[in-house]
Amino acid sequence: GMLRDFLYAIRSLRRSPLFTTVALCSLALGIGANSAVFTIADQVLLRPIPVKYARQLVSFTSPGPQSGMVWGENRFSYPMFRDFRDRTGVFAGVAARFATALNLSYNNRSERIQAELVSGTWFDTLGLTTFLGRGITSGDDRLPGAHPVVVLTYDFWKSRFNGNAAILNQTVLLNGHPMTVVGVAARGYHGFDPGARVDALVPTMMKAEMTPTWNGLDDRRVLWLQLVGRLPSGISARQAQVSLEPYYHGLLIMEMQAMKFRTESSRARFATKPLIFVPAGKGVSDLREQFWDPLLILLAIVGLLLLIACANVANLLLARGAGRRKEIAIRLAVGGSRFLLVRQLIAESLVLSFAGGCIGILFAWWTGGALLGLLANSADLPLSAAPDLRVFAFTFGLSLLTGLLFGLTPAWQATSPQLVLTLKDHAGNVSAGGGHVRLRKALVVTQVTLSLLMLIAAALFARSLHNLKNVDLGFRRERLLSFAVDPSLAGYKAERIRRFAEEVQARTAATSRVQSAAVGVVSVLTGDESVSTIVIDGHQPREDEDMNPWFDTVSPGYFQTMGIPLLAGRDFTVGDRVGAPLVAVVNDVFANYYFKSENPIGHRFGIGHRTKADIEIVGVVRGAKYSKVDQ
Repeated sequence: GMLRDFLYAIRSLRRSPLFTTVALCSLALGIGANSAVFTIADQVLLRPIPVKYARQLVSFTSPGPQSGMVWGENRFSYPMFRDFRDRTGVFAGVAARFATALNLSYNNRSERIQAELVSGTWFDTLGLTTFLGRGITSGDDRLPGAHPVVVLTYDFWKSRFNGNAAILNQTVLLNGHPMTVVGVAARGYHGFDPGARVDALVPTMMKAEMTPTWNGLDDRRVLWLQLVGRLPSGISARQAQVSLEPYYHGLLIMEMQAMKFRTESSRARFATKPLIFVPAGKGVSDLREQFWDPLLILLAIVGLLLLIACANVANLLLARGAGRRKEIAIRLAVGGSRFLLVRQLIAESLVLSFAGGCIGILFAWWTGGALLGLLANSADLPLSAAPDLRVFAFTFGLSLLTGLLFGLTPAWQATSPQLVLTLKDHAGNVSAGGGHVRLRKALVVTQVTLSLLMLIAAALFARSLHNLKNVDLGFRRERLLSFAVDPSLAGYKAERIRRFAEEVQARTAATSRVQSAAVGVVSVLTGDESVSTIVIDGHQPREDEDMNPWFDTVSPGYFQTMGIPLLAGRDFTVGDRVGAPLVAVVNDVFANYYFKSENPIGHRFGIGHRTKADIEIVGVVRGAKYSKVDQ
């Protein structure tokens, strides 16, 4: 049977150590590279979030203009979430979330954690279960500030509380507020965004306490929530869209009564924004959009690598088969079944491929960490380089396919010798047939072609990495260190935060070997953005002109510390504090766009919905990279 074939194959391969070693190295490299990339791609691109109703979940999106305090694309206010939640008959459930950082204190130890503020419908809508205790329920979503409960994620419970079940019903401090631990979420749940780690879930009704610098819980102009709906069976996303769009447009028209628009066309675009439901069974993540193309390209490259390995091993098997023609001819001459011989040779190919797959898993584990290191902020990602059952299943299937791919044709060729000529030749040196030679030549051509494609792809990758590494960031990157703190999470009010920032800056600058130090609100090149609508004195915006530049709030000495040159005017000074006239420094991109050849110094603009242009431009600096290197 097959077991006997596999045992014979193992003995046969042990008698050819050089052939076996070369074949295993080729296969381990090809299969291992595919397993390593799949390990990451599966977590980022393919894997559904571990909830019961993942296939039925959709995310609410509404492409078009937004107005108010906006915390990202496709965000909605809490009152609008409440409108959708209470609109029965379309969805089996509607839930909302917002990701934020919190300060957790327990047993005299404080740390910064990542959390999701979730509606009381979150657990029921997603079908998210708990490992211990209970989830957040509708009863936790009634009155602001009245529901101080928290659910921990399984991984955070294990790492921070050592998996101690006694933490249930205990009190922890979140941003200095006592919160009762009522449950631990099901194992595997890291949040709705697969590209971000979540440690705890808190009811949205605790928002004022969890985001102390802003609230907006009942404000329709504060857009901060991601909305998720669960479609009932038999209802498609398109049907739900058609059913809800008139209701949504009615809500928009109602909200527009308290809004101002620059033009009638912008008013019309806002009123007719579509409501589109996007499948959300895999969660919603900026990381997926960012790395979708690179991971697909990597999968294609390692796929080519595996094909090269298959062609290489197939050539080795053809050469090995040529040396075994005498043996195979004798077995066929005495009545041996060709099918059984092919099965025997295929068994050898499968033994090679499965052994290569086992080594490849180790290779994938070893290289997966390096691959994770290529992802931005990989230390904060809930991703693992360790293979799991899905990766083992992928590797097993790939090994089986690989064994058949490189083994079937050589096995068929080896079992079709010229019997009379082979048996007459006592030395067994009958030359191979024309078809055999053509196949080997074709495999060599295939290897060279695929290798050339890989070299070209590798060269393009290397060139892109070189360009990214050497791109002009607009600031001095050498010897530049950054770190982040958020005193508001510890209950600091605005004035105390300012004093804290000034003290941190002064003490850091006074540290030995520190040349200069400064404070900025937006972290550089981390994907963070701060955007506000502006009005410029004397500038009449064109139809559809973008009047939403990026902002940062910085201390005196920021440009000097970053190595951003001042081109005109002056820098900020200690005199530019609260109570002093409002001033701003713009970069040359801003100046050239809005003022062309005119000197921007002395011009004024206003931020947000204030029509008063009360901020004076006092300086111009050189433009620098802000959010991402490739922008």
